[in-house]
Amino acid sequence: MLKFLFSNETDVAISKTVFVEIVAKFEKVLKMKVEKTLNCQKGEISLTLVDDRKIQALNCDYRGKNTPTDVLSFAYIEDEKTNITHGSAIQVGDIFISTDTAKRQAKDHKHSLEKELSILFVHGLLHLFGFDHNNDKEEAEMEKRAKKIL
Repeated sequence: MLKFLFSNETDVAISKTVFVEIVAKFEKVLKMKVEKTLNCQKGEISLTLVDDRKIQALNCDYRGKNTPTDVLSFAYIEDEKTNITHGSAIQVGDIFISTDTAKRQAKDHKHSLEKELSILFVHGLLHLFGFDHNNDKEEAEMEKRAKKIL
């Protein structure tokens, strides 16, 4: 089971419930992956909504890219063999989404900001659980999983 922490550091009014529903769907669709990764314990993930300035600073500090981006994920569980202490919730990772970039992308894709934030959140969640898009095969797998969750 995943515990979800939410923080909105922007002036954009976004309901936490949008993301809570995605976490529930994510757990359902990727039940075996979540259980295996967490060794059947409780996990904790956090989502922070930020502006372009903040995400640019994070992108520069952690990825060496001095530009804003849409979503950053910081996974704290490397793989299923991670040494996990029984007891309190395991910190799976942090996700940061820029609402400024998400607004632009929503406009470009002609859908709502809420939908764009949902897409970016699912993308970030997949990264936290070891999925990536370094090649066409990995990208296709991520897209398939994201569509199923959304």
